[in-house]
Amino acid sequence: MFKILAHSLFVILLINLSIKAQDISPTIEVKLENYDKSIERHKQEGNLQEELSLLNKAAFLCWNNQKYNRAIQYFQRVLEINQQSNNEKAVFLSTNYIGMIYDEIQDYNSAIKYFEQALAICKKLNKKEDLASVLINLSQTYQLLNNYNKSNQSAIQGLDIAKEINNLKFQRTFYGILAANYQSLGNSEKSIKYFDLFASIDKYLKKQQIKHIKTESQTKVNQAQAEKEQTQKELIKQTDKLKITEDSLAQAEELTREQKIQIELKESKIREQDAQLKFERLLRSFLISGFIIFLIFFIILYFLYRKIKSQKLQIEIQRDKLDLQNKKINSSIYYAQNIQNAILPQEKEINKHFEYFTIYRPKDIVSGDFYWFAELDNILFLACIDCTGHGVAGAFMSMIGNSLLNEIILEKKIKDPSKILSLLNEKIIEALRQNETDNTDGMDVCFLAIDKNKNKIEFSGAKRPLLIFNDKKKDFDEIKGDRISIGGKGNNTREFTNHTIDIKPKDIYYLSSDGLVDQNNNTRKRFGSNRLRETILNNISLSLEKQKSAIEQELEVFQGYEEQRDDITLIGFKIK
Repeated sequence: MFKILAHSLFVILLINLSIKAQDISPTIEVKLENYDKSIERHKQEGNLQEELSLLNKAAFLCWNNQKYNRAIQYFQRVLEINQQSNNEKAVFLSTNYIGMIYDEIQDYNSAIKYFEQALAICKKLNKKEDLASVLINLSQTYQLLNNYNKSNQSAIQGLDIAKEINNLKFQRTFYGILAANYQSLGNSEKSIKYFDLFASIDKYLKKQQIKHIKTESQTKVNQAQAEKEQTQKELIKQTDKLKITEDSLAQAEELTREQKIQIELKESKIREQDAQLKFERLLRSFLISGFIIFLIFFIILYFLYRKIKSQKLQIEIQRDKLDLQNKKINSSIYYAQNIQNAILPQEKEINKHFEYFTIYRPKDIVSGDFYWFAELDNILFLACIDCTGHGVAGAFMSMIGNSLLNEIILEKKIKDPSKILSLLNEKIIEALRQNETDNTDGMDVCFLAIDKNKNKIEFSGAKRPLLIFNDKKKDFDEIKGDRISIGGKGNNTREFTNHTIDIKPKDIYYLSSDGLVDQNNNTRKRFGSNRLRETILNNISLSLEKQKSAIEQELEVFQGYEEQRDDITLIGFKIK
């Protein structure tokens, strides 16, 4: 038995050593020497097909191991052979590969030379997808040379082709290149436009990719679980068979003992020896069967372990890919945050006219809340806007709202708050095509036009009030806005009400979104407008900056460890 076990283990060891020996590969240099010898032999024999095959293998081996100059030499020989045989498709591939290698070693002028040649061949072959791919390489290389206009020309040409073949990945790449180029050229408007398009497509593609990875991972986990259950069933069957065998042997052993007693009493010594030999054969068979079962069981467990380990590794790789995608998405959102912060009013502009504070806390990295300030013909315009949603969706609405306010007030010179809100409503419905689609997004607005020369404030609101601390009454006056929002389905023409307020030296004005008063604590209780007023009244004698600190402290104590539920914006100001 021990000889059989030793022999089996020796066979398994030989198999493992054989597998490991197959994994040992020669060094890169030895491989290249072998390729060169074979290439030269086929070249002398005039066997161009085999020569091409080996040249391509050698080129990619050098490329993958950073031996760039040798890779270029091999590809140039490939290019020469393909040009002689008029194989334009192969000429295109070789030319494009050489350009990509020059790009990697930062020889951008040489890279552009080969990319231009590849582009000319592509146009002749009318291969749209290859044409778009080459234009990506060209536009990125011009970008690295800081030749942003050339880069834009290639990117726009490639974008038209990507749209024609409906390739979203190519479109995303071209939008990203254009956004970066216009940012470098100082054209923020176009940069934001193309970044918005890039972010929209990027979000969609990543959502699809993550969905695919999750589905694929779950399928593999389910498959592994099913195989595990099947193996367990097989082991149970084998165990049951082993038990039956043990019971049979026990019965046989009992019979043999009884027969042995009878033989000792009735039969001769020869029959006793025959019975002993029969018992030994039975025992030997049992031991051999037991060893075989153990060996099968061990092999099954070994291969099951290898398979589960491999699947675990695949799942970890997929998890790492998801982590990387998540980091890239967060990087894009932080870039969007920088853009959004850039459109908010500059503190020094507001400080010229007001003593003021601003509490601005996005729920996520980017916000659906924003505030807006401008001066036109000695009239100061200040607004606090709460867009539908928060995060990326709300941020897109805030960018649209900011752009439209600039257009209505600074370009069209409209100064009446109620007309500004009516026109903003029309343009939101038109921009989002809300009467043609299911989109119902909008915004709530508190809007002020302040004429310091006339000592008057014109207020108009869309579902947002204006809160005024009256210094004479030592209490608050609240002017409610109209009970309609900006945007959403319905009539494009909505009329809003103007409220005229006399400016009093010590009065303080407060504009806000609904995020602060709607914030809940761990008992689901709202912060509420009464608590906000009480907090302001308790600190009304302090400077506005200290009022801000008191309100923030009260909010943090109330909120505790509860998650912020919406974007928060509160502006308080006193006219200088």
